[in-house]
Amino acid sequence: MELTNKEKILLEDQLQAEYMCINKYRAYAAQAVDPEIKHLFDLVAKQEEQHANTLKMLLQQGGFNPPKQQ
Repeated sequence: MELTNKEKILLEDQLQAEYMCINKYRAYAAQAVDPEIKHLFDLVAKQEEQHANTLKMLLQQGGFNPPKQQ
């Protein structure tokens, strides 16, 4: 599947947003005292990682190298 330049840019922007969410949820999980809250933040971070993997796959299928997580 070939992507237009606009689609590539939009997917990359969304991927960067997913990376930001992953980092925030991991930071929140590290700060959480309550084990249930920690578990929820870890769970949401894993869901965001799945979203990021889907976006990376779409970019790769479109012939682009996805940006790396910072």
